[in-house]
Amino acid sequence: MFEGRTRLRGLVKELVEAVGAGATPVLVVEGCGGSGKTALLTQTVLEWQDTTPTVLVRPRELRVDDEDGAAGAVRPVLAAVLLGLSAEVPGFPLSFERVLLAQIAMRVEVEGLDQDAALDELNRQTNNYRERNLRDLIRDLAATAGSLIQLPLDPGPMVNRIADYLGGMLESSRRASNFRWSRAALEWFGHQDQGLRLNADRARLRLSAQARSQDPDVRRDVDDLLVAALLADLRHSLAPVTTRLHNVVMLLDDGDVAVATTFVRALLRVRRAVADRGRGGDPAPPDPLLVMTTSGGLLAEELADDELPAPELVRESEVDISLVAEARVWVRIRSEDLTGKDVVQLAKGHLWPNDLAASTVGKVVYGLSRGHPKSVDALLRRLHDEPSLARDPGKLLRGVENSLLEPFVREFSAGDRANKHHLRALVTLSAALTKLEAQTLAPLLPDPVELDSPLYSSSTLWTSGDSGQQQLPPLVRYLGMRMLSARADDDEASWAKVIGRLRDHAGDEGPRLRYTLLLGDRAAVAEELLESLEDMATRDWLELFDLVTSDVNPRETSPESIGTAQRGSDLAHTYRLLGVVPAFDHDPCSTEPDVRQDLAAQVAQALRQLSNRAQDPALLLRRAQRYERFGRNYR
Repeated sequence: MFEGRTRLRGLVKELVEAVGAGATPVLVVEGCGGSGKTALLTQTVLEWQDTTPTVLVRPRELRVDDEDGAAGAVRPVLAAVLLGLSAEVPGFPLSFERVLLAQIAMRVEVEGLDQDAALDELNRQTNNYRERNLRDLIRDLAATAGSLIQLPLDPGPMVNRIADYLGGMLESSRRASNFRWSRAALEWFGHQDQGLRLNADRARLRLSAQARSQDPDVRRDVDDLLVAALLADLRHSLAPVTTRLHNVVMLLDDGDVAVATTFVRALLRVRRAVADRGRGGDPAPPDPLLVMTTSGGLLAEELADDELPAPELVRESEVDISLVAEARVWVRIRSEDLTGKDVVQLAKGHLWPNDLAASTVGKVVYGLSRGHPKSVDALLRRLHDEPSLARDPGKLLRGVENSLLEPFVREFSAGDRANKHHLRALVTLSAALTKLEAQTLAPLLPDPVELDSPLYSSSTLWTSGDSGQQQLPPLVRYLGMRMLSARADDDEASWAKVIGRLRDHAGDEGPRLRYTLLLGDRAAVAEELLESLEDMATRDWLELFDLVTSDVNPRETSPESIGTAQRGSDLAHTYRLLGVVPAFDHDPCSTEPDVRQDLAAQVAQALRQLSNRAQDPALLLRRAQRYERFGRNYR
């Protein structure tokens, strides 16, 4: 069951159906690990694969040795696209003549031959290309890139089917079994849709010579030609289809992987070159390919030096077809967490015991996960097996904090598993309220994590909060601080050492009091806050109080640790607020109605008592009424 992403899926639908509108912008969906980016692509495949040619490429599945060699350019991704789009969809007679001609050229050995002899050899192999040659080529491509589109363990039958399809789209000689290449496809290598005036045969011969080069600039030229060939094949294949209603869809999971970044970079370069020709007076050719990729933020940084137009950056909830259409080249869309309504709807997809409402499950899961998609899925699965845990959120979390945090750092690791050093470092950093504060913790991080680590530089792990400061996701801070509090006192990055360092380096009063409170010195914090209540504007005091109490102390969650206050003691009421407010407002494990009603009553009583000291008592009284309303709702 897939829930949410309504606006983004609507945008994809608009662009898939934007036939004849020219090149659609590349959609880059950004988000931290576990934010549901891959799930979105998978859902997009399910929605469109029966309607239009659709391929999902997973470049992270590429073997490391393939990525580091000459094939580390766009070739593995291009091969995966060729294989994935060679699935017969009615109304889409896709022929990949130019891509196949390029593949043939890259496989011709011309070393040691003079130019004329090399050209003769290239033409001989091209003109004598037969069905068995095509089958061998597809088998080689499948061996290199089959994992990127998850071909079956025994790819033989599918390889034969793809070869039969591609061969069926080519014209065969009447007197021999070799294929005949169209004049348009052969001549394309001379102009490449960019107004070039090259000898087409010698352009293919140069590709043959350059294919094995390790020179970055030469590889870039090869990349551009291959991507241009793909776009040209799609364009020419679909030009005669006047009734076409949809564009072809290419989905690229994890655009931060080197080969994926290289492909996107080449795609944008080629589209820009083709568009420049159109601005010169020639009509820009159609471009029936929609590309959507995912990123943890690194892709945009990599493309920043490519002299591309600055991308439009919008939040998922702000997505609008007119806004995206204006971008034309590429657009960055920052994914957002699921809403409480989305999580409740997902909970309804399970059958719960008769005495357990789906809405109760949804509220518990949303409170614990903060709507982080991967965590929502993990918690719902655990509750499906043990539904009684819905009534004990603390027990539901116990033992799974580590697995819930792993997705946030998995994208920074080379393999499928999260790097243990990254995970430990994230737990240490979780205590910091802002990225600036987190930098003071660098000496406490495990090797080899340093200030230049993705843990610090990731633009999707650290996002701007309400204050404008970059912060970790609330779920990371909550789970991380739970795990940090469980570290032994003699740990090199223990609770006391981490929080103490943050307090000692705090530049402002608010952070200093926050860390002092987390260290357990509630009495000192209460005394300072009470003293400042009369001196500060009440609105400023409330902002300070909210900052100080913005996180629950995982070492002080039991009712006994919150404390009580004697009636009439302002200091005692302030002391009590510092324990009760974090528990009520920020502890998702506090779900028992009777307990929460009692906490709300304590907060309301303390706020009313302290309003006598405030410069603007009405502000404290209005906040007290908010907690009183909660209490009335549970009577």
